[in-house]
Formats: sequence, structure tokens, C-alpha cells
Amino acid sequence: MKLISRFGVCWVSAAASLSFVLSGPSWAATAGDLPSLSGRYNECVAVTEEDPERDFDEALIWRDQGGGNPAEHCVAMALLALGHASEAAVRLDALARENSGSSEGERSALMAQAGEAWLLARRADLAQASFSAALRLTPRASEVWAARARAHAMDSEWESAEFDLDAAITFDNANPEFYVLRSAARASLGRDDLAVSDIDAALEIDPNFPDALAERGLMRLAAGNQGGAREDWIKVLNGAPESAAADVARSGIEQMEIHLEP
Repeated sequence: MKLISRFGVCWVSAAASLSFVLSGPSWAATAGDLPSLSGRYNECVAVTEEDPERDFDEALIWRDQGGGNPAEHCVAMALLALGHASEAAVRLDALARENSGSSEGERSALMAQAGEAWLLARRADLAQASFSAALRLTPRASEVWAARARAHAMDSEWESAEFDLDAAITFDNANPEFYVLRSAARASLGRDDLAVSDIDAALEIDPNFPDALAERGLMRLAAGNQGGAREDWIKVLNGAPESAAADVARSGIEQMEIHLEP
């Protein structure tokens, strides 16, 4: 029986992308000519998460006062938090391309952030291009390989998603999320045995990883093991009640209870 991975669709969630983008490159560590930069930049990032409208106005003022790259980055972050993902992506991409003097790691981080912003804008093609540019600079960046896989998944390009996740796991084989994502890609390709193996691998790394437990619950239910599915989902609800995995667990338990009603 072909496994249908319901949890796999959560791997392009806007929440995950926004969190990644707001992490930002460490401009404060590279600007020796601006002694007050570290505090101002950190304040900018903190305000972006709390009050993006105020931060956008202050970032524009800072930029006009000569704030340079850090101020431009804060403008882009504020735009993203305000829901203007496409405009933020364009600015991040330009910032990465215009700063040839920055380290490859800094430019790659900006390219990856542009890719995440394009994901939020639902432009998988442009996201793939940005992630590819980042990988040319930092080819061992496992998180960027996984991010490009999400862009492929958005267009249901499962073979390409699996390829990128193979690479992510090659460079970091201790991240359970990568195995869950690859399991979803493999399930979509009908490679059920491999999909199950990836979930097993994720739970070997972290027996309480919510995404893997939610997915294994679905697999157990598909195999007729309702008790095992409920056990996995209860563990998710107890350990991560506010997560996307918990939403899957609640839905699964509700559906089982409906079917058990006389």
C-alpha cells in the first residue's frame, strides 16, 4: 500500500522559513569602522520581531544616516516581517551580489535568506536560484541543501528534493529533520520502504523528535496499527503540544475516534 505522507506538506511552512531568515548574518562582527553597530544592529533585529513597522521606519533613517549593509539588511528584515516577502527577497539578493568584499559565508547566508523569502512569496523557482547561488559559495552547507529541497517540494519535484536531502545528510547525518523531510519525498515517490527507514533513522537520533513521531503515527495507521499510531501521537501531544506535528497528531486521533464511534 502506498504511504501518503500528510505531515510532509508542513516542511515548507512559513513559520520555519521566517525563523531561518530572521537569524541573519552577523554584520556586527565585521564592521570595525562602526563602534556602535553591534548594539544598534541587535536592537534592530529584536525590534523587527516585536514591532516591524517601527523597525522599518528606524532602519530607513539609519540607512540614510550611513548605516550601510547592516541597515539595508534591517530594512529587508522589516519588510519580510511586514509580509512583503518578494520585496525583501529582491533586497536580500541584491545585498548579497553587491557585497563582493564580504566573506563567502556572509554572502551565502544572504543568498539563503533571499531563498527563504522567495519561499514565503511562493516563488519556488526564484528560491531554487537563490539557494543554488548560496551553495556555489558554501557547498557543504547542509541547511541550505535542505532549504533547496523545500523549494523543489513546493513544485512537487520529489526526485530533486530527494537528491538535495541526500546531500544534506551527507554533510550532517545527525539532524533528524533531514531524514523526516527525505522520508516525505520518498513517500511521494512511492519508495515506501525507504521512507520508513528514514523515519526509523530520525527516531534513532532523537526518540522524541515530534515530526518523526507524527509521521510514524501515520505510517502505523496506514499499516493497520491503530494502537501504535495513537501511542506516537500522544507522545507528540505531551512533548510538543504547540507544534505542527501536534496538529497532525490531533487530527489523526480525532479521525480514529470518529471511526470507532458506533
